[in-house]
Amino acid sequence: MVEQHKKALEKQLWNIANALRGNMSADEFRDYILGFIFYKYLSERMDIYADELLKEDSIKFDAIDENTDEGKEYLEAIQEEAIDHLGYFLKPSELFHVLAQKGENGEFILEALSEVLNHIEQSTMGTASEDDFNGLFDDLDLTSNKLGKTEKAKNELISKILVHLDDIDFLHHETEIDVLGDAYEYLIGQFASGAGKKAGEFYTPPMVSKLLAKLVTMGKDKLRSVYDPTCGSGSLLLRVAKEVKEVGNYYGQESNPSTYNLARMNMILHGVHYRQFDIQQDDTLEQPHHIEKRFEAVVANPPFSAKWSAAAGFLTDERFQDYGKLAPASKADFAFVQHMYYQLDDDGTLAVVLPHGALFRGQADGHIRKFFVENLNAIDAVIGLPENIFYGADLATCIVILKKNRTPDDNVLFVDGSNFYRKIGGQSSFEEQHVDELFELVEQRTDVEKLSSVVNRDLIRENEYTLNIQRYVDTFVPEATVNTNELLEKLKKVEQQLDVTNKKLSNLLDIEDSNKIPHEIIDKLLSGQIKFKQDDGEPFPEWKSFKLSELLFETKLKNKEGKYGKDDVCSVSGEKGVVNQIKHLGRSYAGEDVSGYGIVRVGDIVYTKSPLKSNPYGIIKVNKEKEGIVSTLYAVYGCKETASGEFLDYYFSLNNNTNKYLRPLVNKGAKNDMKINNQRVLVDSIFIPQVDEQRKIVEFLDLFKLRNSLLGEYVSLLQATHKSVLENLFPIE
Repeated sequence: MVEQHKKALEKQLWNIANALRGNMSADEFRDYILGFIFYKYLSERMDIYADELLKEDSIKFDAIDENTDEGKEYLEAIQEEAIDHLGYFLKPSELFHVLAQKGENGEFILEALSEVLNHIEQSTMGTASEDDFNGLFDDLDLTSNKLGKTEKAKNELISKILVHLDDIDFLHHETEIDVLGDAYEYLIGQFASGAGKKAGEFYTPPMVSKLLAKLVTMGKDKLRSVYDPTCGSGSLLLRVAKEVKEVGNYYGQESNPSTYNLARMNMILHGVHYRQFDIQQDDTLEQPHHIEKRFEAVVANPPFSAKWSAAAGFLTDERFQDYGKLAPASKADFAFVQHMYYQLDDDGTLAVVLPHGALFRGQADGHIRKFFVENLNAIDAVIGLPENIFYGADLATCIVILKKNRTPDDNVLFVDGSNFYRKIGGQSSFEEQHVDELFELVEQRTDVEKLSSVVNRDLIRENEYTLNIQRYVDTFVPEATVNTNELLEKLKKVEQQLDVTNKKLSNLLDIEDSNKIPHEIIDKLLSGQIKFKQDDGEPFPEWKSFKLSELLFETKLKNKEGKYGKDDVCSVSGEKGVVNQIKHLGRSYAGEDVSGYGIVRVGDIVYTKSPLKSNPYGIIKVNKEKEGIVSTLYAVYGCKETASGEFLDYYFSLNNNTNKYLRPLVNKGAKNDMKINNQRVLVDSIFIPQVDEQRKIVEFLDLFKLRNSLLGEYVSLLQATHKSVLENLFPIE
């Protein structure tokens, strides 16, 4: 039941986020939805706690009259207890459901809501919890124009969010804090998945977090303390807690103010008492806040190869002074490792994610690596991870484990986990089974062919202190030899296909040698410089300007009957066109309710306003694969009898054509804010032939594309044949 409740809560919250964010990006809306969920959690906790205190008096907290002397006495007593137990206080009139009800009734609540959020922070001033609540709601800017152009529009949106959240009962009883905490983590993860490179600032993928947590808790069932110097949203700290029965205290530091607020909310929302965590906001390398403390577990996913000052003064800083050199200003990876090692307790374990380059870079990095291996004997294990498992970063990464209690004879474990993933679309999915398999290799600490190797320091010395995994784990797999005769037979078949294709092209263009087709053929065809003839030999009518409304119509077909589900949701790719989201991205980003999504038939044209570097005003593509659905952010058009969808797809495949057509619409119709009305997309004109010639051009371009594909295959087969001949001449003994 708990798992079902958690899943249901995750779906509800994500659906609310998707339904209400409107034209705001997911990244912009994140702080609002997460902030209001946190406010609702504080409200429900306050209500439940106060009701428990008032149980013997048979009074409900929300029934107390705040204006009577008796009511004030009750509230004063409750506030004292709540500040000590919860760390904050809310009056009955400040409870979430009260403001939600006012918003639902059409009242203006923005000012009252702002006051409530300020009062929560003010209630902690001068108390032990002040640092944990100070500035916690700074990112909830209720005056932002992103919420609406008018105060009324802003109020309506905020009211809708509160009303939707008010329908969800977060805390049936105290034991369900974990359920809400996990749902909150799920939301953070969903926002991270759509934030690209920004995601790395606040979120470590869950399975990487799990592996890090298992590594620093290996052989332990409780920890005195855990520390993350680049804690982001706090997810990694909380993940460590799931691997043991008890964590005494949590410590973290985060430079980004918004992410710092998110981390504190995340701690409180997971039921971590305010006295048990100390999260600070500042640059860890430049201004460390926990420098006098030592921690049993130190874990981090620092920003990859970040810049730092590397000022000369750090050579006398206790964290760095023994090494003789500082990490380069352009790559702070080892500066973070040095800082973390300094804060590690003598019996502790440190696990850190690093880019692979940190394992073998020379100069200062090489000097620091040598010091860790030779002088400190601190490197305990190096674990390679699959590529492309971090949001917005496709570089190779690894986990390095360091300890202080190693003996001179201790070895170093190297594990190659680069193939521990499942391919989904273009993404590498690092899953629970992969975590378990990698952790088992670390636990076993033995040589496993092509996977792991236990190495003494002498070998690392011989390799000049490089920690590159491939130096120690032999992953070489000989390529399978290919039969030369089979390759020659394939070459022959491709030659025959090329011959047939070239003849068709020659007939279409009425030229003798299709090998002499110019490279700029597509540009010339789509600009009318090359003409086709009708089947009877007569020329086609002259090209002319067509308004897009003469060629297309908006379909407005909705998935109301639920014919399609999340598995059928499509996106538009600049390179691949209309694609199934799961097939292309490895997952669907839609909520459970897709009844409002638009239906896309084969041959329909889809327009997305999402800009690319090469298409700053959006993309226009045809659906060539199968029927599916798209979110309301996309516009879907069907072709009239005057148009070929495939021709328009070719036409708008040229970035110049797309940008030239869309740019005036954006500038004139939407004040440059990309909010182009779906009908407005159809108002301008393009210069093209009539539909029969469009189809002729499509036939030619399809053949031209096939010809190029066959030529590419032919070249690859020639190269493979050459290699096969060499292998036969010089066989491996």
